[in-house]
Amino acid sequence: MKFLKTLALGAGALLLTTPALAQTDTYTPPADELAEAMAIMEVVFPPDTREQAMIDTATTMGNQMAGSFMTGPIFEEPGIKAIMDDFLASLPEVMRPMIVKHLPSMIKSTAIAYTREFTLSELQDIRAFATTPSGQRYFSSAQGLLADPAVAAANEAFFSDVNAAQQVEVEKIQAKVVDYLQKNPEVIERLQAAGVG
Repeated sequence: MKFLKTLALGAGALLLTTPALAQTDTYTPPADELAEAMAIMEVVFPPDTREQAMIDTATTMGNQMAGSFMTGPIFEEPGIKAIMDDFLASLPEVMRPMIVKHLPSMIKSTAIAYTREFTLSELQDIRAFATTPSGQRYFSSAQGLLADPAVAAANEAFFSDVNAAQQVEVEKIQAKVVDYLQKNPEVIERLQAAGVG
């Protein structure tokens, strides 16, 4: 039974940690569109500030997500609150190496997505707007708006509902996996032979 629960917990954890399975993408954007989209990325995410901007965005979202579940008596305990506050304060430096590693591909993949979504003419229009003072202010402020109190409150309410829904779904999937494994003991034998659990 312990093995069944371990597998079920693993299946439930997949709901929490795997947003989607990677898909094979054979799309090759036209060179002129990709060049235009990359030029937009240079304006929207200036190379000298993009790393910190991405860290700030991830930190803001992380804090809002944490704020949605860090409620109740346990988080009112000063010692526990201090531990969680230290953890949240460490997030920027914890995330920095991953952001540094993945940021170039994130920028390029966003540019590729732009080419899939917009025509060359539209990309040129977007780039023209992005290079105006209003465009630069719009794009540089867009990420910062996540920290606006109204946006933060809405995000925290959303994450709170997501956390509650995920818990329900995790329990459902765990029950289904346990039931399946109990009805199919040969699967347990194959998994144990493969070193799972």
